[in-house]
Formats: sequence, structure tokens, C-alpha cells
Amino acid sequence: MKRVLLVYKKSARHVPAIGFQKGRRVPSVGSEFIHRDLERIRRAHRAHLRTLEEVLREIRRRHLAVKMAYRVSAHDLASYDLVISVGGDGTFLEAARAVRSQQVLGVNSDPDRSVGSFCGADGRTFAKVLDRVLAGRVRATPLPRAMLEINGKGEGIHFLNDLLITHRRPAAMSRYWVQIGTEKEEHRSSGLWISTAAGSTGAIQSAGGRRMPVASRALQYRPRELYHGVQSRYRLTGGIVACGKKILVGSLMQDGMICIDGEHQALPFRYGDFLRVVPSPYPLNWIA
Repeated sequence: MKRVLLVYKKSARHVPAIGFQKGRRVPSVGSEFIHRDLERIRRAHRAHLRTLEEVLREIRRRHLAVKMAYRVSAHDLASYDLVISVGGDGTFLEAARAVRSQQVLGVNSDPDRSVGSFCGADGRTFAKVLDRVLAGRVRATPLPRAMLEINGKGEGIHFLNDLLITHRRPAAMSRYWVQIGTEKEEHRSSGLWISTAAGSTGAIQSAGGRRMPVASRALQYRPRELYHGVQSRYRLTGGIVACGKKILVGSLMQDGMICIDGEHQALPFRYGDFLRVVPSPYPLNWIA
């Protein structure tokens, strides 16, 4: 391995903290929560910067060519041998989105405050893990992904965690039809989750879904808050979809959207659009 792409996040410190530093008074109502949260943000910011500097220093110490990227979507990854993310699970998902064959190592930049289920290292263990990777003593784990196709056009979008199909305005009703295998019906709900096995421990589980074995290539779906005012008997209320079956969803919304692996990639899903979700032929080479 000679070339490394280092994908990093920007800390949240500048979002609320600078606003209050520029003359805004902290309101007395709820001030204890605001002060506590601002202190958490400051500590997380310092921890993240320390880890990012440590990771960059260890990479350069091994004479590897490294390029830093805030967002990975605009970069051609073909020339890189290894992709490293520094942040939490959200940063890892950003880094993994465009990867085909490279190995991906996640570094949790703030283990005390950040969830890093996909992160195989932190600032203290990164050097040892990197040496093992470079020496070929680490075997990457293939994580099954899913593939999204919209309106049957273009190359599919590969995702590791989950999709959320919903209306752009959170209070508006999400209207769509869904087909699982040969069964099809119309839904009115707060949205529809579709997840891989890797994503089954996240939002879809909080919505009532089931945890799946991480190596499973099956998919899972779960509508949120189905509306029973007009149609009281739904059949497709969530479940595991075997690998040989596909999931079809059609939009009945003028202003719907598809959120892919979090908030940063959101695509329009307008009236008449449809999508298909199937297992991806490209698993992610994950350094656990």
C-alpha cells in the first residue's frame, strides 16, 4: 500500500458555540443543558483535532502518500490503496459510500463521546493497527451492502447502512406504494426505512425492527407510524426480505426524498418515481 485517502469530519464546535460567542446570551430557561452541551462540544472538538493530527503524523511517518478529503463523494478513489476515516460512524459511512475494492479503516476520534461501531481503531491504537494492515496481518471482513436504483436508470448507488424514504417536511404525510416480492400495497406513514444487516442495529431497530447477523445479505424494511385512518389493515408492516427478493417503492408525493446512509446524501423522490433495492454485488472490505 502506497497511497492513502484520509476522510475527516469537521467538528460541531463552530455550529452552536460560535453563535453564543458572538454576543448571543444563553437563555436562563434550560441554561444548564446548553452549558453542558457547549462544554461537550468543546471537549469533542479538542479530542477530534488531536486524533486527526496523530493519524496524519503516523501515516507520514511511514512515508505513505496521503490526501485529505472532507467529503469523499467528489473524489476518484481508483488510485488509492487504503481509505481511512477519522470521526465516528457517520464519517465512516461517508468514506465507504464511493469505495469498491479498497480496504476501509475507521478511526474513532472521540471514543468517550462518539459512537464508532464501524471504527477499528482510535487515536491510541491507530499506529499499531496501521502497521498490521501494512504488513498484511489483518484480513478485511466483507460487509454486505445494498444497491439502490432509481427509475431503472444509471448505475446503482451502493450503501452500507440504510435508506429513509420520506416527505421533505417532517410533519407531512409520506405517501408511497411498496412491493415486497409479489405483494404490493399503498402506505401512508411517516416514512419507510430499508436497511442492510450492518444497519439493522441503528434507526430501523429503534423503529421496531430486528437486529440481523452482520454477514447476512438479506435486507429489512420497516414503515414508521403507519396511518390507520383510511386503511386499517396493512400487510407489509416490516420484516426481513430474503436475498433473492427485491424491494420496490414508488412515490406518491410531490416533494419526497431518499436519505442514503444519513443526512448528507438526499435525493428527490417525486410523484411517479420508483426505486428498487437489492443486495449489492460489492461488499465493503472492512478493517474491524
